[in-house]
Amino acid sequence: MPNDLLYPDDVDARLNWPPGRTSRLARTGKLPHYILPDGSIRLCWEEILPLVHHVAVAPDAAQAKEGRPNG
Repeated sequence: MPNDLLYPDDVDARLNWPPGRTSRLARTGKLPHYILPDGSIRLCWEEILPLVHHVAVAPDAAQAKEGRPNG
């Protein structure tokens, strides 16, 4: 088991996903994860990053990146 495990909420925040999405994907077997003795889920960033096809970007950030005005 890797030493640098993340909470599902941390993964949600890094990927700008709604709260709970990482936990749901892990429980349904769509993301690799570790279950601790108390039943909580932890994830390794290096294991899940290659599986993430689309990372949501805030609309303002996407527009700024493309050089479009925000208004």
